[in-house]
Amino acid sequence: MKLTSSKNPSLDDDFVDIQYRELTAPIQQIIELCSQSSQTLLGELDEKTYPIDISDILYIEWVDGRSCICTADAVYTSAQSLSQLEQRLRERAFVRVSKPMLVNIHKVKWLSSMLNMKLMAELTNGEKVAVSRHYRNHLLHKIHEMGKGVST
Repeated sequence: MKLTSSKNPSLDDDFVDIQYRELTAPIQQIIELCSQSSQTLLGELDEKTYPIDISDILYIEWVDGRSCICTADAVYTSAQSLSQLEQRLRERAFVRVSKPMLVNIHKVKWLSSMLNMKLMAELTNGEKVAVSRHYRNHLLHKIHEMGKGVST
């Protein structure tokens, strides 16, 4: 793979142009990284609305009729349903791990097998989340597809 970069002060905005013969996992990761770097979700905390960088999100969980967007520093709420957020984050590194939860696979440190074909995922902040057996294979496929090395 060849890489070319150049500084052009006359540009109004930065841009990245990616050309490929075939969309491979490493190229998909590059595209996702470029897309994520400028993507945000809006979340509420203490009656104020904040932009949340998608790459800072550990997981999103549906609790008491609201989506809770969890980062290492805070838990924000969103009026968007988990399904709406899942749709929006479909091309990102988010995957459903249980009926009420989406996880950012870039924040998964390791996976451990549990009883009944379930998995336990430890996130980069040390928090552990259960992966239901229904979503287990989907998570493992997404991790493999993204080329992410996760200890098991």
